[in-house]
Amino acid sequence: MSVALLNFHARRRQRMAAVPFGDFIVARIRAGQKRLADGVRREAVDVGHYLVVTPGMLLNVENLPASDSPYLSSCVAVSRGVLLEKQWPADAAPVTWAVLPPSPALDQSFAHVELGLRQQLPQAVLVHRVRELLEALDLSGFRPVPMQAPAMAERVRMLLAEIPDKAWQADAMAAQLAMSVATLRRKLAAENTSFRAVLEEVRLARALTLIQTTSQPLKRIAEDCGYLSPSRFAARFRLRFGTLPSELRG
Repeated sequence: MSVALLNFHARRRQRMAAVPFGDFIVARIRAGQKRLADGVRREAVDVGHYLVVTPGMLLNVENLPASDSPYLSSCVAVSRGVLLEKQWPADAAPVTWAVLPPSPALDQSFAHVELGLRQQLPQAVLVHRVRELLEALDLSGFRPVPMQAPAMAERVRMLLAEIPDKAWQADAMAAQLAMSVATLRRKLAAENTSFRAVLEEVRLARALTLIQTTSQPLKRIAEDCGYLSPSRFAARFRLRFGTLPSELRG
């Protein structure tokens, strides 16, 4: 299991379409407001509240600064295997994402994980803290949809995410998965995607995170995500998320 802490900061309103969530996400809003929509429902996450998202979701996201301060949120991202480890009660309808109010158990367990990540504690210790957070989510009534074994696209996505700037080719990925290129392409086609599509999704999702959580120049972010041309990167980013990378900075 891998776990990471991401801190999001925005001085002006951000609107992004179909943002992919590859990990299990628990985020707490520190200032401002986050709004989300999935085509069926829309919800707002206010200061002190939590957003919980299961892996594989695509959500339209809007981050709104407060009148006197930037938008701020802290996000704990955990690999999807963590959901498979816990036995969730069946006393409530499972959901793909949820907005939860603060509570003593949730506040303390989230802070416990956050502090451990800031202090760079050993992974074995962080695992126990994440389990504590899951128990607090359970007490808050959160029930995730049942997780299934990773599909082929997800297996490819996890490998690509380790080195998104590598000059990936389908044959190299097929070799890592111990199958022929034809088999890889056939399996991805059965999931209505392709190697190039998954690669671009991973690269642009990584770029979106870096833009929101770091002060790296956009040219450097483009390079780190496998785009040698900043203009092509900006065009592909806008096509994917409905906004230019530069519009998320300010």
